[in-house]
Order: sequence, then structure tokens, then C-alpha cells
Amino acid sequence: MNTWSGGDAHDDNVDRVDAVAAGLAAEYAAAVAAIAAAEAQAMSVLARAQAVGLERVAEIPRSAGREAELPLRALAAELGACARQPDRSVQRRMNDAHTLVTRFAASFEALAAGAVSVGHVRAIVEHGVKLTDPDIRAAFEIEALERAASTTPGRLGPQLARLVEQVQPTTFAERHKVARKSGGVWVRDVEDGMTELLLRGPAVPVHGIHDMITHIARDVLNTAHAAEAADAAAAGAAGTGEPAAGAGVAGGSIVDSRTLDQVRADVLMEMVLTHRIDTETGEGLGDGHGGLASIRATVNVTVPALALAGVTDDPAELVGRTPIDLDTARILAKSVPGWERVLADPITGGVLAVDRYTRSADLTRHLRVRDPHCRFPGCRMPTHRCDVDHGEDFALGGATDHRNLCALCRRHHTLKGETPWRVKHHPGGVIEWTSPGGLHYVDTPPPVTIGFVPDTDDAPF
Repeated sequence: MNTWSGGDAHDDNVDRVDAVAAGLAAEYAAAVAAIAAAEAQAMSVLARAQAVGLERVAEIPRSAGREAELPLRALAAELGACARQPDRSVQRRMNDAHTLVTRFAASFEALAAGAVSVGHVRAIVEHGVKLTDPDIRAAFEIEALERAASTTPGRLGPQLARLVEQVQPTTFAERHKVARKSGGVWVRDVEDGMTELLLRGPAVPVHGIHDMITHIARDVLNTAHAAEAADAAAAGAAGTGEPAAGAGVAGGSIVDSRTLDQVRADVLMEMVLTHRIDTETGEGLGDGHGGLASIRATVNVTVPALALAGVTDDPAELVGRTPIDLDTARILAKSVPGWERVLADPITGGVLAVDRYTRSADLTRHLRVRDPHCRFPGCRMPTHRCDVDHGEDFALGGATDHRNLCALCRRHHTLKGETPWRVKHHPGGVIEWTSPGGLHYVDTPPPVTIGFVPDTDDAPF
């Protein structure tokens, strides 16, 4: 029987389904409110941690310079290690939480009550922090919370941007001059061997860059499509009704099947890495690798030997960062001046030996392979950007060998030397950290298979 047809039966079913949906919606809203309250609780802890850190900073003489930040770093490292989170992220969240609690108290209370979400609060702080006058900011916050009660974070942001513009005591030109100082370029590794590049700069040149690479990408695609049309026309003129020999081919290469976004990405990589672009032939753009062979920066790549030879399809790795596809690894392999061979234990994956056929620097090479990134718990700063640290100071008799050395980024190297954080080396490259709070964290070097590491003798480490 079809219960969705026929007068009363239909109405009853609709009522039943609506009741279920309403119940689920109410449960979900309650769960979201609980999450918001939990987020507020975590932010309260982070804000208190920031306040404690600032108190300790205030006790340090101003002449200490950058060392004055060390109490905050040490405290963020303590919280991050305990929660298994990167301490850099924890320190940023400490600062953000402190800003929320001290400058946007009404928004924090609304979050704790589950009346708004973290997304709403982020939007309010992001726009409201531009207002330096406390009275103006308080009035803005009241209006912002009223709007947040009836809309999503995504819609709230543009509304708040317009609201801030209305109440700003300074002109847009004045604010833009200050904002230009926040420009920069960042990278963020994502899944499947991909990485995002983020550029923050003045709107006009950034949009100009996007417009330029769009025009070039369209030229590349139009060239390929014109060649495809010419092949089809040739086939029609021959009267065969079949594609001409080589149809689906433009200029001897496969017709470009990429989207405009994909070509834009290849165009930008090609232009930055090689300083050239050929829109007529699409040279360097047809393989989707955008100038890889031109890379001459310090790049540490581990490639399984059998994969490099084409026997297996195990992925390579941009050491300490993210997996990369084998085609990319092979292109890089062709352009590096030398290789190092790494022999690993087939069971544990631990490094047994590192050698090469030319000049010897075995200890440094061993550390490069054993420590693909900084050895502070959770830190992924690549080795070539790290210092080599003696666990036991050399001046106090510490040996210069792999049992007493490890890679530490400058941040955590300073943390170890200038704060109560302590390090103890154990066999197999295992490192035990002891925090100022007396907690212990063990960092074990990642296992490696037989791999190859590019020649980086000119690298800092």
C-alpha cells in the first residue's frame, strides 16, 4: 500500500515525518550548543594560560628582547604536548582566547551559553578587533550578537564588515595603509600529496595576478581546442566519417582535457619557477607539473628505491611535510646533482647506515634521514630549516654523535636552551622531553624504508 497517497493517510504521514524531523533538529541544536559551551570552556583555560604567561613576561627586563616571549612559548608547549597539539597553534589560540575573553566578553558569554557558535564568534572578533575605541566596539558587539542570533557565520561576516565600515573612526585609506603590513605568503599541506599556497596582499595586484593567469590559461586551452577542431574538420573533408589520423591530438600531443582552474594552477607554478610561459605551445603546462625540473631550492625527498625504478607504486615523501606522487619525485630525481643511499632495518624501519660514493659527511646525513623534521613533540618543521642540537651541551662534555644530536627548529632549540624544558636521548634516536610541569613526552623517529635523499650539502643542516 502506498502510504504517501490518499487523503488522511498522506496527512498523517506528513505529521509523523515532521515530528521526527523536528525532534532530530532539536537534538542537533542541543548538541551544537553543547559543543559551543565546551569550546568556551577550552578558551577559558587558554585565556587564563595567556594571562599567566603575560604576567611572567612582565617580570622579565625589557632589555631581554625576543627572549621575553619565552614564558609564553614554554607554557604553550606544556599545554600542546599534554593535548597532543602543535605548540605554535596552541600559542595562537591562547592569544585569540585572551582577546575574546578580555575584549569581547559578551560574545564569550553567548558562546558559553550555546547561543552562538564558534564560527559566529570568530566573525565577530575578526571584524570587531579593528575597532580600537572600547565604547564603539561594545556597541558593535551588541548589534553583532543580535544579527548572529538569526543567521549563519558565513552570512554574518559580510554584514559585520559593512557595520564596521559604518562605525570606523578612521578612513578606509588609513586602514588600508596599515593592513598592507600584514601581507605575506603561506603554505598549508592538505590530503593526497597536495598543498595550498595562500597569498595575502593588496586587492588590486592580487586580483591582477588572478586575471593574468586566467587569460594565459584560456589562451592555452583555446590553442588546444582550435587544434582539436582543425583535426575534426580535416576528418570531415576527407569524407571518411572517421577521425583523421592523429585526431584528438594537437601539435603531436594529446588534446588538453584540464579545467580552467587546473591550467591556472599550472600556469602560476610555471611562471614562478621558470620565469617564462609559452601560450602557443603550452610548454611546461601539458604534464600538470608546472616547472618541477627548474626547482633548485633545498628540497628533501624520500623515494622508495623500487618505486623510483618503476617496480612498485609506493608514494614518495616531501620529508617532514606530505606524501608526493611518484611522477613528481622522478622529475626531481633527474635534476638533483647527487643522491644518498639509506639502509633501513626491514623490520623496525630504523636507520642502520647512510652512505654515498663521493665525499663523506656520514653523521650529518644520518641525522637528516633519522630526523625528517624537528624532534619536539608535534612539530613538523623540515630538517633543512632546523638546527643540530646537542642533548648534553658540548661545553659540558656532550658527545658529537647521533646518540646526543637531534634536529630542532629555532623555536624549540631556544625553548630547550632558555626555559625549564629538558631533553634526554635514548637508544634508537628516541627522545624524551620533560616539561616545566614535570610531565614526560616521548618522541620516536618515524620509520623509513630504503630511500634516497637529494644532495643538500649547501643546506643549513
